[in-house]
Amino acid sequence: MNYNKFFVRIRDLERRTLRFFGGLSNRDFEYDFAYRSVAGDNVSVLDVGGSESLMALIFAKRGFSVTVFDYREYQEHHQNIQSIQGDFLNNNIPAHTFDYITMISVIEHIGFGSYGAPVYNDGDFRAFSEAKRILKPTGKIIITVPFASKEQQIPGFERWYTISRIQQLFEGMHVLSEEYYIPDVLIFGRVVKWLPASLQQITQTDDVVKQYGYQCNACFTVSPEPRQNFQ
Repeated sequence: MNYNKFFVRIRDLERRTLRFFGGLSNRDFEYDFAYRSVAGDNVSVLDVGGSESLMALIFAKRGFSVTVFDYREYQEHHQNIQSIQGDFLNNNIPAHTFDYITMISVIEHIGFGSYGAPVYNDGDFRAFSEAKRILKPTGKIIITVPFASKEQQIPGFERWYTISRIQQLFEGMHVLSEEYYIPDVLIFGRVVKWLPASLQQITQTDDVVKQYGYQCNACFTVSPEPRQNFQ
C-alpha cells in the first residue's frame, strides 16, 4: 500500500474515532453534507480535488458514476470511478456533463499554487465558472469553504471567504441549502469539535479568530437557477 492510501485511511480513522468520542471534525460535517446532497439514479458526479479523500469511493459504492479531477494522482480504484489528473482551469470536459460537482474544501486553494498547482488571479472564480460550464442545467454544485467575517488570504495556500465574496462567486445561481459551523473545542490549536451556527453568528462577529480561536466553515448546495436565498 502506498503512502497516500495509508495517509487517507489514517485520517479517516481519526475522523471516525473523534466522532465516536463526541467530537466532530470539519471533514466529518463536510462529507456528511455532501452525502445528504447527492442522490438519485444513474447519477454522474465530478469530485474536484478529491485525491486525498474516500468520498468518491463511497459515492462509487453507492452506484454513482464518479470522476475525480485533481492536480495530484488519484490512487483509489473502483469500477464506477475514473480519474483525471491535471489543471481543472484548463480541462477538456464537454459542457453539461455532470449531475453533481463536489468541491469539498477545494476552491479556496485554487489559484494560490497549493499542492503544486498553477498560480492564477481569482482562481476560485475561474474554477467556479468551469464548474458551472460542465454542470447539467438541472445539476447541483456542493461546495464547502473556510468562512469568516473578514476575508483573509494565506499566501501560497488558501483564502477565507466572506458572505460578500460568496455572493459574487454564486452570482446567477440559486442557493438550495446552506450550513455554517463554528469551532467549539480546540486542543493544541486543532479543532476537535464544531457546532452548527447561523450566518448571523459569524458575520456579526468582528473577528471570528479572536472570538472562536479559529476560522469558521460554510457548506452550500447551489443550482443554475437565477436567484439567491441566503439565511
